[in-house]
Amino acid sequence: MSLPGVDLAATDDYRSRLAARLADADAGADVQRVFEEWCAYVRAHHGAVFETPTADADPPAVGVDPPAVDVCPVDATATTRPVEGRDTLSPHRLFLDTLTFDAVVEALHDCVEATFGVTVETPADTLDLSPVHDAVEVSLLDTAVDPSPDALAACDADDLRRVYERTVPPASRRVFGEYYTPPGLAELGVSEVANRVDDFGRATVVDPGCGAGAFLTAALRRKRREARAEEVDPATTLEHLSTSVVGIDVNPVAVAAARTACVLALLPVVREAAVDRVSLPVFLGDALGLTDDAPTTGVEGGATALVGNPPWIPWERLPDAQKDRLRAGPIDRLDLFEHRGAAARLGYANDDLSLPFVWTCLDRYLDDGGVAAFVLKRDHLRGPAGRLVRSGRVGSRPLAIEHVHDFGSTAPFEGVDAAAALYVFDVGGNDVGGEGGDDVDPRDSNSTLTPNTDSDSNPVPTTVWEPTDATAAFGSLDTLRSTLERTETGFAPVDADDPAGPWHRVDADVAAVGECAYRIRHGLKDDAKAVFSVDDELLARVESTHVYPYLRSKHVVKWGLFGHDRFLVPQRQAGEDNEADLAAETPATYDYLDDHRERLVGRGSSWFDSGPFYSLFGLGPYTWAPYKVVWCRLGFKPHFAVVSTVEDPELGRKTVVPGDHCMFVACDDEREAHYLCALLNAAPYQRCLRDLAGEGKASLSKSVVSSLTLPPWEARPTQERLAALSRQAHDIVPDYVDRSKRSYNRLSIPELAAVERNVDRTATRFLAER
Repeated sequence: MSLPGVDLAATDDYRSRLAARLADADAGADVQRVFEEWCAYVRAHHGAVFETPTADADPPAVGVDPPAVDVCPVDATATTRPVEGRDTLSPHRLFLDTLTFDAVVEALHDCVEATFGVTVETPADTLDLSPVHDAVEVSLLDTAVDPSPDALAACDADDLRRVYERTVPPASRRVFGEYYTPPGLAELGVSEVANRVDDFGRATVVDPGCGAGAFLTAALRRKRREARAEEVDPATTLEHLSTSVVGIDVNPVAVAAARTACVLALLPVVREAAVDRVSLPVFLGDALGLTDDAPTTGVEGGATALVGNPPWIPWERLPDAQKDRLRAGPIDRLDLFEHRGAAARLGYANDDLSLPFVWTCLDRYLDDGGVAAFVLKRDHLRGPAGRLVRSGRVGSRPLAIEHVHDFGSTAPFEGVDAAAALYVFDVGGNDVGGEGGDDVDPRDSNSTLTPNTDSDSNPVPTTVWEPTDATAAFGSLDTLRSTLERTETGFAPVDADDPAGPWHRVDADVAAVGECAYRIRHGLKDDAKAVFSVDDELLARVESTHVYPYLRSKHVVKWGLFGHDRFLVPQRQAGEDNEADLAAETPATYDYLDDHRERLVGRGSSWFDSGPFYSLFGLGPYTWAPYKVVWCRLGFKPHFAVVSTVEDPELGRKTVVPGDHCMFVACDDEREAHYLCALLNAAPYQRCLRDLAGEGKASLSKSVVSSLTLPPWEARPTQERLAALSRQAHDIVPDYVDRSKRSYNRLSIPELAAVERNVDRTATRFLAER
């Protein structure tokens, strides 16, 4: 991997010198100052991304990562612990990773300016990192070879993306929710909006979360080609290009990379126009306008097209000030969160910033009749958080989903398992324009289905991109088309009377979709696994009264269990105020919890605001039901099992408690539980789940399983038959779990397969009878 004019081999030396400056307050005063400013900026714009400080640590050693610290100025006596359930890192490590890549970008930028004799003018930034590079005194310019103008002109945003992924480890990239978009996906998004806009060459295009500039450079190249086809003179072309493609990002290093990538994309026109200055409207700041340093771009409310890949940052990590401003502003104004309170916390609200970000930007920047193309989770076609996408509104303006490109079975983001889709929107009723340039493949966005102006009668045209024998290549739109297969289909609401409810593929098997008569419950929420998990040592210290068999996702297999853990459950119901009784009846248990009071009180979720300091959530009479049909909500593992009690060698026979990664239906009747389990494991239901469920982190959510036909137990003959078959299957599985989980998953059990065939036939007959 190389960049012309940049000595990438010197990055290790740069990083080592920077670590030394951070460790030496006297020698690195400028570095310390910028580090403090950077820490404050990150906290204000990204929230809780730094690890939480703990007690003691040695001073950082030269040439290695300093200890994780969440204080500014640097406190060499502090160390840190990770925030449970979050991607967090030491601020030192993040600073080293960030500044090392920034040094690479600055070197390439300086090389371009020197080689082409051009000065790049950009908006003023609120955070200046350049004093760090001056203090480190390591040049990344490759002085051994003068780069040729052609070599520099051949560089693009994807080269910077590859260097970014080489320089910045995955853990640091995840902290900021940054998944740099491959060129082919960016080209597809730009082609989609260009195909729907008259005179795209003069249209104002905005990427409000531009990252390293993949969408910006794709738009610039598309506009450049159109100008050449229309024989527009170079000076006029450069003026249009340098004013009509606008980028915004909250990450200063991403902004620097985007500016450099845009300069590279403009170089052919810069050379032809023979200019010595070029301006780039790429702004550092908050595109949502929620912070005091939000940039004024001049295109608010006037953009023709929006494109991009928004930040996928968990809502809980946002700074409190940003949450408050979101709630007081766009959340209420645009009705971004339909659900509140417990319903929102159980998965009915948006679980990250991406959708509120996109909807706020559509409202803030896009003109009436504008179009947009954004990379979002494909699960928004089905899951509860996607109701906003399916609502057909942006505030008071109508929104239509024109097309969806489903990449769920591929991996557009290298090294990241993120099931993604490209959504194409029209806001305010735009009339679709001409077909645009010759790089648009009509198979990408045209089908026999009409755009979604009335989703309950017109399915949304959808292109499903699937792997072939060739390795999927996202380096360009051409390679994308040549290495992936495309299937044209559509998505429509499961319930025509609820167009914002879950959608399904129109060519999918939906025989088992219908009314669910059962309440689906979430497993136990605790946010402190290290405190509540019980090993043998802890079991010897506390009473066993409140220790129960506990299910994680790894324990649930189809028709049975594969072991269990032990967990401390000191309440019978969420919010129960039983502190006095707990201290009196099980003093050792109470003392243990009290020893961890600070950790438990420090849990960030509002789930635990009521009740004693050790309160749990997702706990009630349903938890203690005699029978439960349980499954794992994470990933796509449609394995359903009936659980009741288990025999534990230390606890005796006790009720099983489903954990955080589980969902379940509580039943009082064993036959009823087995009837439900048989339906859910039957082939017609499994096919429907495959088509309804997304491939995100919560594929088998409450909303997905609630979309299935699950009639109440009436002891009808077919229901009795299903219950009996489920009991047979549950009797078989325990004989085969005396091996590793991997071996079990590879196992073929003929007697179980025979029972499952009967389950499939009986479930099919049951559906036909209704």
